[in-house]
Amino acid sequence: MAVGDITEREERPAMVRFEKRPIEDKQASREAGQIIYKDVDFVLVTPPYSKDLFEHKVTVWFDNVEKNVRSGRTHPEWRDYWHRCYENWKKGEETPLDGTSVKNWSAITPAQCKTLLTANILTIEALAMANDEGTRRLGMGGVDLKNKARAYVQAAKDTGPLVMENAALKKQVSQHEATIDNLSEKMEILGQRLEAMKGLPLAEVDKPIGHSIGITDILDESAAVYDVKPAALPEKTPAEQYEVKFGKKPHHLMKEATILKRLSE
Repeated sequence: MAVGDITEREERPAMVRFEKRPIEDKQASREAGQIIYKDVDFVLVTPPYSKDLFEHKVTVWFDNVEKNVRSGRTHPEWRDYWHRCYENWKKGEETPLDGTSVKNWSAITPAQCKTLLTANILTIEALAMANDEGTRRLGMGGVDLKNKARAYVQAAKDTGPLVMENAALKKQVSQHEATIDNLSEKMEILGQRLEAMKGLPLAEVDKPIGHSIGITDILDESAAVYDVKPAALPEKTPAEQYEVKFGKKPHHLMKEATILKRLSE
């Protein structure tokens, strides 16, 4: 999307500043017989994309804001934002900005930054959406500054989804790496167990392929099940016959019925 395609203005909260002013306390003045002043908090409100400035007593203004929230004319988030601004001001802290401060913008010079602050344009987003009057207040370089701000905002919109996608991919890679590490650990443990089993008696059985030891090899089954006729066997013992036929002694866990079955195969 081209820079000039940014034509719609986003809804933004009004910019607010607060200050304390001495106001005559009429009741106290009447009682004292002289003018007595008291400090009253005021809010200075600048609507978005406007040069206008409205001043109100803080208490009265917040009452009106609350009414506007109930009637749906003001976003509740804006009301909360203005309350945070007021609380920060009372604590002597800076007002939180709705956007990126021009003070942190490396694309402008210190003089341009001061010009923007003097014009009450505090964020890059506000500059990008400034009206013609706001741009004129910035002088001859106002249009260039506004175009830079638009480019900055558009770049943020274009790269935002990519940043989110990159973060999601990094999370997936991290999960996959954890799974691989877990499998590697299990494989290592399995290898250690197989190495330890080399010294066990079962490891001495070296049968040809297709003659692995199974559960039936160590069960005490009857020779009659496999229709083996002892009378037809030579006078040698089944173990001796097994050694002659297969070239090695049968496993010591083999039952005689199992040996007879193997001899009859």
